Amino acid sequence: MKKVIMFLILVILSGFNCNKTTDAEIDVVGEIQKVMEEQNIPSIVACIIKNDQIVWENYLGFANVEYEIPASRSTIYSLQSISKLFLATAVFQLWENGQIDFEADINDYLPFEVRNPYYPGNKITPYMILTHSSSLAWPHDNDPIPDFHHFYAHEDPPLISEWLPEYILPEGSQYRHQVWKDFPPGEKHLYSNIATSLLALIVEQITEMDYRDYCRENIFEPLGMTNTAFSLGQLNPELLVTPYSGNNLPMYPFSSRHYPAGFLNCDLEDFSHFMLTTLNYGEYNGSKILERATFEKMIELQDAGSGYAHLWVHFMGDRIGHRGGGTGYSSFAEWHLAGDSGFFIYSNKYHEEIYPSGRIYELVKYQLTKY
Repeated sequence: MKKVIMFLILVILSGFNCNKTTDAEIDVVGEIQKVMEEQNIPSIVACIIKNDQIVWENYLGFANVEYEIPASRSTIYSLQSISKLFLATAVFQLWENGQIDFEADINDYLPFEVRNPYYPGNKITPYMILTHSSSLAWPHDNDPIPDFHHFYAHEDPPLISEWLPEYILPEGSQYRHQVWKDFPPGEKHLYSNIATSLLALIVEQITEMDYRDYCRENIFEPLGMTNTAFSLGQLNPELLVTPYSGNNLPMYPFSSRHYPAGFLNCDLEDFSHFMLTTLNYGEYNGSKILERATFEKMIELQDAGSGYAHLWVHFMGDRIGHRGGGTGYSSFAEWHLAGDSGFFIYSNKYHEEIYPSGRIYELVKYQLTKY
């Protein structure tokens, strides 16, 4: 009997040691490469920040498969919906300066009047747009909104002030009733790219600047983000990643009319500056783009059900961040302020592996535990 008991103890201890060794020997890069091969993912760029510095970064695969151009620290990817975090920053800069009232009617700032046709007596406020509760639709690809998702590969998309009224005003040439939802503004949370584009137009009207120029002068330049722009023409074409479709067909780098909501382009080095700015509550390398109290207000949870703050998203308890993705691109950024850490992942194909519960996400998150 004693021999049996000793044998069982040895088996248990052996199993424990084996698991511990296996865990310690996880080859994160090798495992990511396996997922990339299985899913035909052209490239992955990932970066981990801890205690005010980059502690791990990797560039795997190809920025352009056909020409075998490897992904690198200077490869420029589309941030997709992570772009909204820069819009939130711009809006809160205006709030900090007393230039915008979040509870005011947005018509106080616009050159045309905007109302939900189902509820013409209800005002829409900047706060509602910041919390995705304006009652404007996403809209999705399958919504019958003409050319809303048109790709602009060889030219800049039209100005926000030119296209937006045509889509959201009943008299507009591209208007479809599906752009508005049949519930009062402020009642429900519904993610919306067209609404966030409207918020960028408000920034333009208040500052009398093109939104892209405002971001460059007030966010990118102060943070030393020299390879970041909404306009592809302002970036080195040799550094632009080639996006790939779901069938792995190469595409030209492109933008879209709702660029404030989803088409900021950035490399790893530049985005690490924004990561560090966030971990330092609005300050990077001596340059402050927001006061700490303003930053804390911006990321304060507004709706527990959706996790929405002001365009920022809370998830997994004490994390903030955002995901992005669409044809040709995937992106994800996560900050853990209490742990002074965060990470982000880019890819030049849309897939779910870099998002929470995805295998690449879990591998990068595991790598963070080593620091």
